[in-house]
Amino acid sequence: MVTTVYNGEPYVDRAIPGILAQTFDDFEWIVVDDGSQDRTPEVLRDLASRDSRVRVFSPGRLGLAAAANYGVSHAKGDYIARQDFDDRSYPERLRLQVAFLDAHPEVGVVGAYYVLVDERRGERYVRMPPTQHARIVTAMARYIPMANTMVMFRRQVWTDAGGYPDVADLEDLRLWLRASKLGWRFANLPEVLGEHYVHSTSFFHRSFKYVDRQRDLAQVQVQVVRELGLPSWMYVFAFGRYVYTYIPSSLKRALRRRIGPRERDV
Repeated sequence: MVTTVYNGEPYVDRAIPGILAQTFDDFEWIVVDDGSQDRTPEVLRDLASRDSRVRVFSPGRLGLAAAANYGVSHAKGDYIARQDFDDRSYPERLRLQVAFLDAHPEVGVVGAYYVLVDERRGERYVRMPPTQHARIVTAMARYIPMANTMVMFRRQVWTDAGGYPDVADLEDLRLWLRASKLGWRFANLPEVLGEHYVHSTSFFHRSFKYVDRQRDLAQVQVQVVRELGLPSWMYVFAFGRYVYTYIPSSLKRALRRRIGPRERDV
């Protein structure tokens, strides 16, 4: 398990209990403190002193992608699970994902269904991305079909693809694009294995304008269609990403439910 954290003190009640309560206990948890300026370093030191599975690294401020690569490079295992510090994994997550990768050697990356808690919009629902490889690949031209905080991948995938690209955003989708071009296969488990929180107080959402992220996503979608040889009509989704930015908020969820991954209320 690899987690990066920057000023994560307000969220110590999310990632920590869920990860330490995993029913699969043969794992290490690498936490990279990415230059936190609050009490996160003290919290992590105390955590490591109480649980030998926790290894804390403090390389200074690297940025999300570089910090993730730093963490993966220090991992000892062949499987790498990712987890954001402000999200939550359910107890069966690691056991089910390890079992799946053991049983499917052709799959390099496995995600899962998850609860999305959007505190900005006051929404909470289960997001159910496609589970089969072919559908996941085509979905990459429309949205991000695997939540980075819910994936487990083979270390060899990360090595073959050259690690997370050193970009400010969408490093996960860009990594999946590289891995797909190399022939790696993807899957999502049809099980709800955790919770992903979206909130305006996070460093990410304070640092990147919504419009800029939509434009960046559109550019990656164009790459996906071009580099994976998808039908040219799928460029329409990249164009729609620009238009989506200016649609009234009251209509956006209806569009997300129609074009994005399946959802159900909880």
